[in-house]
Amino acid sequence: MKKIIFLLLTVAIFSGCKKIEETDHSTLTTNDVLESASSIDNLLYGAYSAIAHDETLSGYWKVFPELLADHVEINVTENLPNDPYVELFNRNMKAAQYEKSWSLAYRAIQNANLIIYAIDNKIITSEKDPEFYDTKRDAIKGEALFIRALTYFELVRFYGHQYGYNSTAPNSGVILRTKPVFNVTKPEEVIGQGRATVEEVYQSIISDLKAAELLLPPYQARRGKATTYVASAILARVYFQMNDYSNTILQVNKVIGPEAGKMERFGLYRNSKVYPAGITAADAATIALFPFNTTGAQASAPTETIFDFISATNSPINTAITRKYLYSTSVNPHLSISSQFLTDAQFTITPAAKVDGRYALITIVGTKRYTKKYNKVLENIPLIRSPELLLNRAEINAMKATTDAKAYADALADLTLVRERVNSGYAEAPVPISAVNILAEVQKERIRELAFEGDRLHNLRRMHKTVGTGTRALPWNSNKLLLKIPDAEIKTSTNIVQNPD
Repeated sequence: MKKIIFLLLTVAIFSGCKKIEETDHSTLTTNDVLESASSIDNLLYGAYSAIAHDETLSGYWKVFPELLADHVEINVTENLPNDPYVELFNRNMKAAQYEKSWSLAYRAIQNANLIIYAIDNKIITSEKDPEFYDTKRDAIKGEALFIRALTYFELVRFYGHQYGYNSTAPNSGVILRTKPVFNVTKPEEVIGQGRATVEEVYQSIISDLKAAELLLPPYQARRGKATTYVASAILARVYFQMNDYSNTILQVNKVIGPEAGKMERFGLYRNSKVYPAGITAADAATIALFPFNTTGAQASAPTETIFDFISATNSPINTAITRKYLYSTSVNPHLSISSQFLTDAQFTITPAAKVDGRYALITIVGTKRYTKKYNKVLENIPLIRSPELLLNRAEINAMKATTDAKAYADALADLTLVRERVNSGYAEAPVPISAVNILAEVQKERIRELAFEGDRLHNLRRMHKTVGTGTRALPWNSNKLLLKIPDAEIKTSTNIVQNPD
């Protein structure tokens, strides 16, 4: 018997499926939507489009953690009804609802759920469509699981507290939908579902990523599609956010190899020049910028880019983030770099004459400073790069440095690997960074390397540190750092509990 599928707004992003666009969405059946391998491809494309959107992971979701923390400040105030970024900076969450970001997230989840349902229930098989052979089926299911996990991870970090703080409290997480929504005549399947706990959401994320690791191939023919290494890298990020350090190390080692100071895969990007006296400052800056300087799917990704979202001429994804950060003589960006960032980054290292090349990625105009990371008009946006994994492993080992000689040596090796490629003439000082100081140095390096990439708020909350300084200072577990679930969702979903003020 045919089951009627309620697609929410999924079909709005099916750019390649004209038949679906012309159909009455409330009466779609499995035969309408899931008739061939190409139908599954359309669903998958729609899911990727939703998470690569400039109002999700290619834009706003990278900006929110910076706006809510302490490394950017408002440079230009612009009245944008769909982007109340000034209200978000001021932590006026009731006025800073990003309804479309929420909607796009659940479109991606619905598409992923439909794909998983179709595969698990053999709605499409290789017998029905020879193009849907086993390895393709497994890879597509792996991609759907990956997208669902990644989307929930972003949602739970914005709408829920840091993992470990009241994580089992009712309604502490987000709406956890792991099955497609069927039969529009049963609205309770949509509007009756409340919020899961943070714990439940994280366990679903981990389960999906572990399954995706096994199903995805190590490499894809086309850039911008998930692989087993991407799933492992995001799982490392998830475990690190949870302060689950043993599992973080296991996942990091899967991706880049187990030996500190060396990389089996996704090596840090370098040019082909030889520098007998150490890299020049100009080349260090070029190398640091390179992962943010590519366009389209045709060129090879920088070696350190584990995954990035692809921007093309007919489908730019970086409009929002570029408007926030790009400075030119004709354009003033919404955001500038705060003095707190410069204090925290300390762009000189021991010995003092060695200057970090990443400082050259800052444009100075009068008393203002702007980042150059998003200076291309059409730019691929990295989701995760291997330096993050190195720094995660280095920080975990640095925590044990004063009592464990090998952990200290490993932390120093990983830290040195990150630093030496972007520092003019850098070489380890005759007296290396001490075991007492290495944790602070690794954490400082994280600030430099991942600046303005959407890491700041999440990292402060993970470390249980105060968010912001002066009048902007808030405890890491403040309710004022939680985004509000959009009013439209609250009004139509009878059991949804709003985040407290």
